[in-house]
Amino acid sequence: MSLLYIERIPIMNLAKKICQIFQCIGGKGSMKKKVLAVLLASAMVASLVSGCGNKASETTGTTTTESAGTTETASAAAVSEEAAGESEGITFPLAETKNFSMLCIINGDTPMDEVDAFKHLNEQSNITFDVNSIPQEDASEKEGLILSAGDYPDVFIFSSLKKNDIDKYGAEGVFVPLEDYIRTYAPNLTSLLDERELWPYITAPDGHVYEMPALNTGAELEAGFHIWLNYQWLDNLGLSEPKNLDEFHEVLTAFKEQDANGNGDPNDEIPLSVPDGMSYLRNYLPYFGYNLDSDTWLAIQDGKLVYIPTEEGYKEFLRYFTDLYKEGLLDPASFTQNYDQIAAMGSSGDVLGCFSALASFQFAGRDQDEEYQTLTPFAGQVYPQSTGIMHGSMMITDACDDPATLVAWADQLFTQEGGELYWLGVEGNSYVDNGDGTWSWNIGGPIGDDIATVREKGTLKYQTAFPGIQPDFWFTGITDPDESYLITQRAKMLDYGELTLPAMTYTTEETETIASLKADLDSYINQYGAQVITGAIDLDDSWDDYVSTMNTMGASELFEIYQNAFSNAK
Repeated sequence: MSLLYIERIPIMNLAKKICQIFQCIGGKGSMKKKVLAVLLASAMVASLVSGCGNKASETTGTTTTESAGTTETASAAAVSEEAAGESEGITFPLAETKNFSMLCIINGDTPMDEVDAFKHLNEQSNITFDVNSIPQEDASEKEGLILSAGDYPDVFIFSSLKKNDIDKYGAEGVFVPLEDYIRTYAPNLTSLLDERELWPYITAPDGHVYEMPALNTGAELEAGFHIWLNYQWLDNLGLSEPKNLDEFHEVLTAFKEQDANGNGDPNDEIPLSVPDGMSYLRNYLPYFGYNLDSDTWLAIQDGKLVYIPTEEGYKEFLRYFTDLYKEGLLDPASFTQNYDQIAAMGSSGDVLGCFSALASFQFAGRDQDEEYQTLTPFAGQVYPQSTGIMHGSMMITDACDDPATLVAWADQLFTQEGGELYWLGVEGNSYVDNGDGTWSWNIGGPIGDDIATVREKGTLKYQTAFPGIQPDFWFTGITDPDESYLITQRAKMLDYGELTLPAMTYTTEETETIASLKADLDSYINQYGAQVITGAIDLDDSWDDYVSTMNTMGASELFEIYQNAFSNAK
């Protein structure tokens, strides 16, 4: 597999002016048009200054903030300094091996430097990495310690950092501004960001871009977590799909009382279960009329922004699940079990009636996943749909002395061919091209004897958010029946999908305030919800105090920041 050739760009000290030409021609179109723009640049240098004077904040379409005026000089200078004395673009494999240091979350249980696709990519690029792989459950803590200590690797890959965190550390100088590097050294990503108009969603309030994202496509664009309902149980009991919350309650009651799995034991059914308590229960909020943005707890209702945890509607959401818990319809283990425990329980037998997950086979197992369908939103309701951007995929730190090469290296994964390496791995190792437009996992091949092992050890896309795209071949050629079924169910939900929020940006000060308030507020929200639902405290008796405490902790201040950003984004 030859991944791709990064085009040679003459006279690299003209990088910024070439980028400006791209902006003047709209930033869209084929690579041929962009190459033509590059060729014309040499003849048009004299007119560049007067012909196009956009700053990065204007290029990306973001809201200009108090610090956006530094964008042009800071990022352009970074590229110019790095490229000084060079007259050639970056072609892979490199003529000489380059080494970088990387911090990366482990791909399941496999360190990234042991993943077959990662090794192949680097061999094709003539790049080596010293990889510090960290477990996902420890990522936030360990990344925080590394950032606090100031001893950074060259690059963060598949990080736990949220966009606000990335923007914050970028403004502090930890992460390198990448917008000009991307436009100069990443033509594939640039084209995708331009065509999909996604620049605002990755741009910081200071006008800079501090990350190279992962981009999902197709049916992956909708919200990741769905409500999976056991439709086989509905058929067994002669029930129809619930159309409102009352009917949903009736279905769960029937699951509990009427031997829904038909094995003769009326007591082995679990109507509804989740892991990690409120973190998964909130995935049910769309069925209460909230098109939830899970990172912020925000939703838009009747054109207005609302902060869900202090809404009366959220109080009724808690009341609903409190009733389910009292009636034995919500699994008591929901507040103590983790992901692995519910997955083991659900796949052990036909025992789960309803759950929220990325895919039904995660908790029900691959032998039972097609018994479940995504629960259709109720009348007039929509379901959260995302931009396809996965933040935290790649950030380059100020410790790196060659950001351009890393940007060009990652850009290889933003082609269809590179996306296949990202999602499917190396042909012949982790997957087989069947020659008829389809592909299959290479079970029993050199990587592993089951799908989970093959994906974990063979592909970049297992549990990671590596920079790159999801290839069309994933959808058009897939033969895995479980994944095919998942795609069908997710596609169904696209009919009900709406983006949760516009691209909202914040000043550096606002970003710091959000970071200082949000963690404690989110923790308190989850703690309070669990206490109410399990009956430790009474909802009506405690609600006013809860709202008051939320505001004392900064909820009203946080919402004011969100509201200002929302108003500026509209």
